[in-house]
Amino acid sequence: MDRKTYSKDEKLSIIQAYLSSGESMEHFQTRNGLGHCTLSRWMTIFALDNPLNGETVTKKNENQDRSELKALKAKEMALESEISRLKAELRAEKLKAEAYSVMIDVAEEQFGVDIRKKAGAKQ
Repeated sequence: MDRKTYSKDEKLSIIQAYLSSGESMEHFQTRNGLGHCTLSRWMTIFALDNPLNGETVTKKNENQDRSELKALKAKEMALESEISRLKAELRAEKLKAEAYSVMIDVAEEQFGVDIRKKAGAKQ
């Protein structure tokens, strides 16, 4: 098996091509005749002294970001569901309070008794 050596610039160029390809690491390495762990090793090495450090995001970090985004979306949906449930509960309680108020009004009118406390009344 013939081992090819790559310059630093060639390695960085290959890493950039991989990141922009959207392919799996295994497929990209096979297609380009690289060893099974070559890209990940290069990415680890250049993550420390690569001037393009912010641009060379590993697929693992992208997958982690995606899973974090999915988790945040799930949490957001759960919170929206909770808000909807609480709004419905609040509407029901407002209706109940209104019903009690109407019931007191009817009772006061029919029986001629003041049920509600008057403002400023002694307790």
